[in-house]
Amino acid sequence: MRPRILFVDDDARIQQGLARSLRCMRQDWDMLFAEGSEAAMATLEQAPCDVVVSDMRMAGMDGADLLKWVRQRSPDAVRIILSGYSDKEAVFRTLGPAHQYLAKPCDHQILIQTIGRTLELRRHIASDKVRALVAAVDTLPTPPAHFAELVHELDAPGSSAASVAAVMARDVAMVAQTLKLTNSAYFGLPVKVQSLTQAVRLLGLETIRNLVLLGGFFRHRGGNAETSQRLSLLIRRSLGIGELAAAIARLEGLDDRTVAHAEAAGVLAHVGSLVLMDRWPERVRAAGRLMERDSIGASEAEIQVFGASHADVGAYLLGLWGFTDPIVEAVAYHHSPGRYGGDNVGPVAIVHVSEFLSGQPEAGGNGQDIPASVLDRDYLDRVGILDRLPVWAALKQTMPGENA
Repeated sequence: MRPRILFVDDDARIQQGLARSLRCMRQDWDMLFAEGSEAAMATLEQAPCDVVVSDMRMAGMDGADLLKWVRQRSPDAVRIILSGYSDKEAVFRTLGPAHQYLAKPCDHQILIQTIGRTLELRRHIASDKVRALVAAVDTLPTPPAHFAELVHELDAPGSSAASVAAVMARDVAMVAQTLKLTNSAYFGLPVKVQSLTQAVRLLGLETIRNLVLLGGFFRHRGGNAETSQRLSLLIRRSLGIGELAAAIARLEGLDDRTVAHAEAAGVLAHVGSLVLMDRWPERVRAAGRLMERDSIGASEAEIQVFGASHADVGAYLLGLWGFTDPIVEAVAYHHSPGRYGGDNVGPVAIVHVSEFLSGQPEAGGNGQDIPASVLDRDYLDRVGILDRLPVWAALKQTMPGENA
């Protein structure tokens, strides 16, 4: 069955132009065009769509409110804003309901690639419930202490982009959501931003303050002590993987962009675990019990319980949010690099090794939330870096906090 794509705009001329430019996709997509939000809702009430692409400024219900309605009505639908509306406050209103923001005029090939990429990611998630869960994610949980630390730093007289970025860099959710925003087409950057400090400088401290005050961009998570401890362990482990991945990439003389990709992918490798812990904590514990009972790996247990692994969930979320392919691929294959088609020394290989060298969770964790990695030596041998493993292990021992 062909995927159904709904395009929404209250300007008939723009709709006609879209239809002409996308004519080449008629054999692959079932495309529908709705003039305005009311027509779009009527279409979706008749049958769901896989992707909804909406203009922002429309008479009556605007694009942000329409996509909020779509999120409730069809939670697994991919939601994209396509708009020439450049008001910053209006753009921020789309951060939750929209997975991606594309600026008009948008080259039709970019639009086709964006939609095609999200559809390809959907195919990797067999479970409708998991697709709906991930597509409904608009924010990720931040521990209250991290949230309070950010607020304190923003209010400090001598705060700077570097000092604020240093605080945000200690939290996986803040890293993911800030990079998602700065890499939206609203900023019109020729290349993707991978550095958190660069992202904070681009946004500015006043914008960061406004995002905190919005209450829907950075979400501090409460919960019981056990859940908070698991979340803290997961975040510390993820940050350690990112630091080690960046150090290995630099040691191997890789270019700055690859270093940034490796670091970001390492930090975000377990963003899928973060989503599952936040939304389905009881089922996460059930997966842990299944691992212990049947002596199986984390991914296998997660697939049995959820229908997808934490790596699948994380890659799907980051792909929906428009993260660049090297990061999405490294997150998707950080436990199973042999499934990856590439044979170069890049983020996939480096994050896989960094995950392995990071070892078991710290004392106090039960291991079910931060799965231990099994090293794929055949893959590393194929890529030609198996003999570098002792060097990288020695590098890890020199990193700050390793011998604390």
